[in-house]
Amino acid sequence: MADDRSFYQGSLRFTGFFIFSLSFGIMVTLIASNIENLVQEKRIKEEARKEISEVAASFKASVRGAAPEQTIAFLKGYIAMVGRDKFVAVDPVETNLRPVDAKYLRTVSEGPLKLAIFIKKSYLSKTAHAIDPPDLIDGFVVTIVVLASLILYSERKRQTQEIKQRYETKTEELTKALQKHEALALLGRMTATLAHELKTPIATISTLVQVLPARITDEKFTKRFVAITKEELQRTQQLIDNLLVYGKEISETNDEWIELEPFVRELADANGINLSVCPGIDINGDRFYLRLLFDNILRNSLQAGAGNVFMKAEKPAAEDSAVGLFFEDNGAGFPKDADLAELLNPFVTSRSRGAGLGLFLVQKIALAHGGTISLYNTGAGAGVKLTFPSKRIMFHG
Repeated sequence: MADDRSFYQGSLRFTGFFIFSLSFGIMVTLIASNIENLVQEKRIKEEARKEISEVAASFKASVRGAAPEQTIAFLKGYIAMVGRDKFVAVDPVETNLRPVDAKYLRTVSEGPLKLAIFIKKSYLSKTAHAIDPPDLIDGFVVTIVVLASLILYSERKRQTQEIKQRYETKTEELTKALQKHEALALLGRMTATLAHELKTPIATISTLVQVLPARITDEKFTKRFVAITKEELQRTQQLIDNLLVYGKEISETNDEWIELEPFVRELADANGINLSVCPGIDINGDRFYLRLLFDNILRNSLQAGAGNVFMKAEKPAAEDSAVGLFFEDNGAGFPKDADLAELLNPFVTSRSRGAGLGLFLVQKIALAHGGTISLYNTGAGAGVKLTFPSKRIMFHG
């Protein structure tokens, strides 16, 4: 079926090429013939003028002292008897007798008398207006050349298209294979990270559970047990939340206005961090995602050894400008030789502990809210700058 369709399409294409080439060849033949006819017509007119001049000169030479009316009468007689198939003679005064089937040739003047001479179109058509065999050969050659050119062009285009299609298919296959390889590599890294991060809290809680029966009456131990278990479970819950958001496309957010100071301070207190100079603003966004965003920033500072986080907001210069939110801590800061942009990629971390998802998720959530993130060192710790559209930030007062 495919071969029949291909043959049918090829036949149609060849037929179209042949018709176009034949039409082009006929057009070239007609144009060449018309040009040649114009040249021949000009030559015939020159010969006819020369003939009239020689006839008049011959009459004057044979009849010495011939009067003008005699010369004119002789030319009329000559045209009527000898050149009646070629010429038409008309008195210029008799404009109503101007022939419609002839072309003007020349006017013979003899004293006060004049005679307008025309050459018949039928004579010109018979003599000049004909397609000669050379014209037909030229048209045939042009047809063959154009047809061959179209066929060669079509074949070259078809081959190029096939090569392009094979290249695109191969590229698509290689891209899919690369994506699959990257996905498997990422899955391996994710599994290793998850196993590593979950191993510590599980081992800690397991050890405490094994010791608990023997020290159940030790109040100090039980308090420590509860605190450590709560901390490790929170850490595990954070990792699970991060992984869930990592694998989820944030396409929609349940936006609401949130007062920023108590919202972030609650997270800071939960992480044991002192939050200072929290600006009086409201932020519009998804409460769950924003909680995860700010919690990851604070936990990142905590894991870098920070005890204080300084937060400030930068008012925009214009109403439609972005608003900057700055978080600066007193921790170890980012490594001086680290690529800060690279730290925003998943599973990339500068610390021995950590899944390397926190800053990536901060970026992902910020982007989902129309914002951006950038990292910097302050000299006394690390800095994180978030920008949000001004429509999402409302300053108090």
